[in-house]
Amino acid sequence: MFKPLKLVDAQELLLTPLDDPGFIVEDLIPGGVNVLAGDEKSGKSWMMLLLAVCIATGQDFLGHPVRQGNVLYLSLEDTYVRIQKRLFNLTNEVGHGRIMLSIQSGTLDDGLMEQLEDALEKHPDIDVIIIDTLQLIRGNGKEVSYANDYSDVTILKEFGRKHRLSVFVVHHTRKQGDAHHIFNRLNGTKGLNGAVDTMLLLDRENEYSNRGTLHIKGRDIQPLEVVMEFNDCKWELVSVRTQEEIAAANTPEIMHKLVNFIKERRFWRGSATELLEELGNQSVGANVITKYVNQYKSSLLLDEGIVYKYSRTHAEGRILSFELCDSCDGGDSIDDRAG
Repeated sequence: MFKPLKLVDAQELLLTPLDDPGFIVEDLIPGGVNVLAGDEKSGKSWMMLLLAVCIATGQDFLGHPVRQGNVLYLSLEDTYVRIQKRLFNLTNEVGHGRIMLSIQSGTLDDGLMEQLEDALEKHPDIDVIIIDTLQLIRGNGKEVSYANDYSDVTILKEFGRKHRLSVFVVHHTRKQGDAHHIFNRLNGTKGLNGAVDTMLLLDRENEYSNRGTLHIKGRDIQPLEVVMEFNDCKWELVSVRTQEEIAAANTPEIMHKLVNFIKERRFWRGSATELLEELGNQSVGANVITKYVNQYKSSLLLDEGIVYKYSRTHAEGRILSFELCDSCDGGDSIDDRAG
């Protein structure tokens, strides 16, 4: 059956007050539908239970203020005995009705949404739902596909929007990951990444270490890396790195050397091989440094006021030139190929 598009006038949108889900944890975790992924036994459930306690009690989570509220926690891999033991380690008091728990539920295709509707009818003040884990609400035998992954998260997202609450889903990572794109380690397809509002990935140094990093990336927050330590059954904040600090840490060291070199010289022109000789660096080849320069020309170099140009002639071959420009507007690099 044909349904006309529901159109919203942009000017009216500008003038209409709307409810913003805001942050669950200030400057750290936005509201919406969020997924926390990590390896088995990495401390995901400890983290989620700690978050639930902090929301219920109004305590800081990882050194950041929380928006106090009520939590429904579906701890589907646990027993009440295990949850009780964990609560003993985390708190003495959370307030009656602040955290409601269940260790059993239906699946997305068989009863879960009706169960959640019923729970909210009985406890309408619930602000956050935590589901641990995603796999246990998907049922067995469901085909792994982009469409299914996206659809499953969308069901939860529509439910959250309907009831103006946030949903956390705990998920697993695959054993083989992508070293350059850490969120590709989420088990399943990119449908999960595309559907959720915020992705959180808990990356523990190794199974014997108490240190880990919480990688955060989402629609309503710039990428963050939260370094933590697991002490006395609690994740504790060590430091937070912003997007700029993450980028700087992941930038090849030779690019930092190049920036300092050009700032001293202000102008330099020559081949990639000559540049490496000037930098006193033989750890990479001419093709690699050329690739790095091209990769960072519009970010690191431009941010430092360095204009990069590339030319290729029969007489000189491939030539790289750099100029420190205090007043330039940061235009695109120019390719002056001359035949």
